[in-house]
Amino acid sequence: MMKQADRNVRGGTYGRALRLLVFASIMCVPPAGLPAQDRRILADWEPGMLEIHHINVWGDSTFCIFPDGTTLLVDAPDDADVSRPDRFKAPRRPDDSRPPGEWIGRYIRARHPEGAEGRIDYALMTHFHADHIDGIADVDRQVPIRTLLDRSRPDYPPVAASRVVYSNFRKEFTARGGQIERFVPGRNDQIVCLREPERCEGFQIRNLAAGGEAWSGEGSQTHSPFPENRRADLEENTLSCAFVIRYGSFAYFNGGDLLREMEEFVAPIVGPVDVHVANHHGSEAYYLFLRELRPRIHIVQVWDSIQPRWHALERMRSEDSYRGPRDIFLTNGLWPGREEHLKSGEWAFPEEVLPRYIKAFDEVASAQGHVVVRVAPGGDTYEVFVLDDSDESFRVKSVHGPYDAR
Repeated sequence: MMKQADRNVRGGTYGRALRLLVFASIMCVPPAGLPAQDRRILADWEPGMLEIHHINVWGDSTFCIFPDGTTLLVDAPDDADVSRPDRFKAPRRPDDSRPPGEWIGRYIRARHPEGAEGRIDYALMTHFHADHIDGIADVDRQVPIRTLLDRSRPDYPPVAASRVVYSNFRKEFTARGGQIERFVPGRNDQIVCLREPERCEGFQIRNLAAGGEAWSGEGSQTHSPFPENRRADLEENTLSCAFVIRYGSFAYFNGGDLLREMEEFVAPIVGPVDVHVANHHGSEAYYLFLRELRPRIHIVQVWDSIQPRWHALERMRSEDSYRGPRDIFLTNGLWPGREEHLKSGEWAFPEEVLPRYIKAFDEVASAQGHVVVRVAPGGDTYEVFVLDDSDESFRVKSVHGPYDAR
């Protein structure tokens, strides 16, 4: 019988003949010294699978393919309006010849179940910061979006109006007949399987939080840790949209840029998960939160030199947070110039911390590349694939698992 890893890279039973032919023509002479797995590319999604791609072009962007082929994009960044010192930001991947949103669109076209003709069924913008939303127009030009969701529709706050790119996109999107909805905490029927719902038995997306409100755990009721008179002054990250995907025994948490007070408020409702996408690029992850979620997999979407924060990374790695094995995946590692920023300047890490922080990049499961979570039909097991982000080949750098879902 074919091993699971072989079935999940092209060259196994799932490969499409045409793409295999192309692959064979460009990869017939593999680089010397690389393991055999590194010379293959990720197989195509198949019905019944749940696939979650953490796309590393710059900033936060996640593309999901549901078991029936329905698609969801979470965030689409751009770095043009994000000011940092030279080489403090991670470089664009695979290079800076295109804006991040265009790279995301090209990635989706290549991995979409319907190929280059596919559309994005849902696009969720978790909050109104450039590193999450300013690339959405570029994505839409590559892969048209059907339904756009954000935390405020139709009553947008000043911070949303200040994001000119997103404001202009909303106007263009509605003018052509696009639908925009407010992401409503507590609902489990807003983002659903649209194509073949019968393939989605045991699959659900629960809207967990948005705008400082969170699901109470009962029905679709919500509550908040913040008094009404304080909410207008909350920092935008705290207002992020958060959700949980469940498929059979598998559970996945994504909280955008939730800060400590909100992540700890929602943690008891979330409970144990298999995969945790670190809030605020790995700047939070406090003990109470980690002890409730106890993830097997941590994914940190890194775009600047202090991500993840050293204390958050240590908590994610430590059994003082919770007992049991865990693997950590970083989308970006030590790019040229990053270490210098960690040693000196405004954001320098404590001198006694820096050596073990740098060493951790060699000890985590992966510190560079697109991170793909592939859940087997039914949701009992899953694997994690790290893909080469230096080009658009989708070469598999490493395979992790299979893991048993909880």
